[in-house]
Amino acid sequence: MQSSTVKPHSSPAFRAHLTSFGSLIFLALAAAQAARAQDTYQARARAPHEVFESMRSSQNVTRQAAEQSAPGQVGDVVAQSGTVVSRTSSSSAAPILRGLTGYQVLLMADELRLNDSLMRAGGNALLNLIDLESIERIEIVRGPASVLYGSDALGGVVRVHSLRPGAGLGEDRPATASLYARAASAARAARVQASVAAVRKPFAVRLSGGYDHAGTLQRGGGLGEQAFTGYRAGSFASALEWEISPHQHVSLTHQSGHLWDAPRSDVSTLEDRQTTVRLDREAALLRYVAELPEQRARVSLYAGMTLRTEQRERLRPLRAEQERDRVLGYQLGGGLQLTPWRDAQLEVGTAATLERIGSGTERQNPQSGELTRGRGRYLDGSRYDSVALYGLLTQPITSGVTALGGARATWVHARAPIDPLFDAAAQRRLDRGFVGFSGALGVRAELSSELAWLLSGLSGFRAPNLEDFQTFGGGARGFTIPNPELDAERAWTLETGLQWRSSWLQASLFVFGTWLRGLIVRKPDQFQGMTEVEGEPVLSRANASHGTLVGAESELRAQLGQGVYAAAALSGVWGETMRPDAEGHPVKEPASKLPGPVGLLRLGFERQELPFWAQAVLSAQLPQARLSEADKLDVRLCADGPEACDEVAGYADVSLRAGARLGKQLQLTAALENLFDAGYRSYASGMYAPGRNLVVGLRGTL
Repeated sequence: MQSSTVKPHSSPAFRAHLTSFGSLIFLALAAAQAARAQDTYQARARAPHEVFESMRSSQNVTRQAAEQSAPGQVGDVVAQSGTVVSRTSSSSAAPILRGLTGYQVLLMADELRLNDSLMRAGGNALLNLIDLESIERIEIVRGPASVLYGSDALGGVVRVHSLRPGAGLGEDRPATASLYARAASAARAARVQASVAAVRKPFAVRLSGGYDHAGTLQRGGGLGEQAFTGYRAGSFASALEWEISPHQHVSLTHQSGHLWDAPRSDVSTLEDRQTTVRLDREAALLRYVAELPEQRARVSLYAGMTLRTEQRERLRPLRAEQERDRVLGYQLGGGLQLTPWRDAQLEVGTAATLERIGSGTERQNPQSGELTRGRGRYLDGSRYDSVALYGLLTQPITSGVTALGGARATWVHARAPIDPLFDAAAQRRLDRGFVGFSGALGVRAELSSELAWLLSGLSGFRAPNLEDFQTFGGGARGFTIPNPELDAERAWTLETGLQWRSSWLQASLFVFGTWLRGLIVRKPDQFQGMTEVEGEPVLSRANASHGTLVGAESELRAQLGQGVYAAAALSGVWGETMRPDAEGHPVKEPASKLPGPVGLLRLGFERQELPFWAQAVLSAQLPQARLSEADKLDVRLCADGPEACDEVAGYADVSLRAGARLGKQLQLTAALENLFDAGYRSYASGMYAPGRNLVVGLRGTL
């Protein structure tokens, strides 16, 4: 076995890479000079990407709503909005949108993609590495969005938007500082968060950071503790903004997230094995935005760099393993919004991603102490690059009717050295290229001053990443070996909906149908003539399935009286896939990882002039009896094995939340989650939800 090493992450190296973005600063300054003469801001027309998202089943979770949910992590905010979130550990959070999850749902932080070439099909902790205090809002877009965001956006997009450094500050309040502390009883978790911000025009700066500690989780329903649920996590965020003029600015942001000692609950057992993860992510983003009112145009440029390192320690019966992976990525892009002719809005842009991979494994014999270094989960020195061009056009047709059209071309190139285990004899390297074309057509018709009808046709594209091509080793579902012959996954969706907006009621109803082709699934295979390795079945990935998903999504918010409101959400998806059996014959079965209908009901009281608010929240999920063969083998769905897995149980969770302002500087938040102490797991989760859980948060502001 060939030796392979991974250089550990070093902060000096990361800072050294930041100097490569100096040229972009000069580019931004040059563009600023062209716009400096314009010192008055005029409201711009609605951008095509904003129109695109308004035509979809989408949701924006504001900073205020996020704070009222008393979250411990970003994933908690997404889950408490009515979205199903799969958890393989206390620190992970993988949203399920329209029956798709993992690398089929795109996660973003501002312009930067969290999905990289090592993104897995299952749970991940990438969302939870984002600092909570740095968030302005969280945008959830359901359904294919590849025309805007490229590969991976088959099920939808979850995008975290950062708070601008000078938000809420001005001459009368040039600086602010806050300290937040949170504790949760059944989750046995505590969080401390601090932030400072200051404005001295034309500059603004914001710093924030937090630390989390979670112990062994206490389940509801009398189930007791769940082993392998503790972790430690830390986050830091900084942002600097230079307002060159009222209509143009440059910003530099940095995000740092760290996760330590986080067990994988779905692959760890008390008997003979355990997997513990350490995850670190650094990200820097430089942005320039200019509004050009006289030209009725808007220009944006960005350059970013990310460094993600993951270390897994596995304790096996015959050996101890330490796997280390690193992905260093550069992301560049920009966009131009303009008015090519009267009332039309055109948005064109480009995006590029360059990634470099490091991977290696150390194995130690517990008896002899012998240490062996070799091939990692991925091939050390691999590369994964993509370039995309896109355009979106909105055009009013008649009064109250607007049409939208868009297209995107994405080029993806995956390269890797010769695999010492599989391709050494043939001297064959991985060298695969993909071209994906995505499109969108839509129309919005205002049927009245309050009611709108929407119709959209969308396509999505996901190129296989290095996780698909190269994975080698054991996991939750078996021992996976590489397959370099994979093709892209594709999706086509037709959806229609109604939106109602009045002074007291906002409601929407969408129905959709999605056709999936080339789905990548795991299939039985052999490794060195063996069908099992250490008791795990040998699997490989293949484009062996296609399917159909149909469903409906509805949301409602009603103002019932003086400060009293109700909000509700209900969604359900039904699906089937065609996959080959052991002899290669097509077999129809239920779509995998498809949760039962999900509902959320929120009753609340809040008035701006009063120092308190209160909510009662019911979240529920119906049982799911339609399970694929892969579902029955997945311990996250069927912990007792396929023989005992006829259905995944549903649940109902009732929570009470309240908050109060204690003077000008203090704010208290309290919640009693899982009021009836139900013992349940969110769909496709190895983690149980905490039992009856008292959450108390206190925020002090200066």
